[in-house]
Amino acid sequence: MDSSSAVVGLCLEMCPERERRDRESQGRLHQFEIQNIQWTYKGRRGRGRPIADSKKTVKEYRRPAAGKELSNPTDLRTPATLVKTVQYLLMEIWSSVNYKDLSSLAKAYTFVFDRLRAVRQDLIVQRIRGQAGALVLEGSLGFLLCAPYLVRDLPLADYDEVLHSTQVRECFAELIECYKGGGRFCRQAEFQSLLLLYDLGNLDTIRRCLQLPSEVQQWPHVCLAIDINKAHLENNWVRLFRLLHQLNCLQACAFYRHLSRSRNKALCTMIHAYSSRNCRFPLYHLTRLLALDSPSLTANMCTQRGQTVISGEQTYVLFLKTALNDVEPELPNREIVLVEQKKGKASWSEVMIGQDNVITNLT
Repeated sequence: MDSSSAVVGLCLEMCPERERRDRESQGRLHQFEIQNIQWTYKGRRGRGRPIADSKKTVKEYRRPAAGKELSNPTDLRTPATLVKTVQYLLMEIWSSVNYKDLSSLAKAYTFVFDRLRAVRQDLIVQRIRGQAGALVLEGSLGFLLCAPYLVRDLPLADYDEVLHSTQVRECFAELIECYKGGGRFCRQAEFQSLLLLYDLGNLDTIRRCLQLPSEVQQWPHVCLAIDINKAHLENNWVRLFRLLHQLNCLQACAFYRHLSRSRNKALCTMIHAYSSRNCRFPLYHLTRLLALDSPSLTANMCTQRGQTVISGEQTYVLFLKTALNDVEPELPNREIVLVEQKKGKASWSEVMIGQDNVITNLT
């Protein structure tokens, strides 16, 4: 598409004034967007409606449909405003989340997810590419890759895994197009590695990566992700889990969707390889091989699959392939060793946006 004919946004606020007025009058403001303890009173019964805070209101996502104008320049945010919006959503809204309160977590997730879709919509309508587009998409992907780990306990009504995955893939596709335009992108190698980890074992993704410039291919992030893909394709599970320990927090979140299935395949392979009534496999060693957080989790995985755990001075597992039960991989759960310890003292918002890209003053 010819970018020279694209409409140019003029809006310098996170939400266009017209939308802010409309949603205020219709009572469609989110709790993150209203002024504190201030209400308008209309009607004989004195019913109040919240007043929008212009510094907190963020443009919501609208589905393209007949009769809905999405290309009005005054309703489209400039590239700088889109970057500011992504920073605000992650560093102000998401940083205030109470992860122990599922209701608070659900409200924050649905709000940030929707507003980031609107950010991408403005990006697409204006056909913004290059460094400006990459900066917006990199921040958005940081959230989209970490969120599945953080919202894993939310019900389907609040977290639609299929819709979320679709947004991740579309974001990656648009980001790769930004990189193809040429120029210097500080985080290109990092996000190429994240795509390799998210699309684990996808031969098309690996092939495209091997066609990248040599300076990108040779970057440690990319080399590590390629090695993990090789170990996966070769069913070399011991090597794969050793390599996983080298991932940083954001990379571990990108791989998280494959973790349960990889552990299941690794354990089933070991059950067949070490199947013998005279063989005792140390439970502690198996826990380390599978990068699990505790021996009790490992023992539970083994017993679920029909294997015998023998307690004593040391605890062992007796592998028998004839007793192997065909069970579904465990549901995604909390991962301290592979995910949370890698975060260190950084906040989740800083992991998402990249600590070197944090803007401390958003006003």
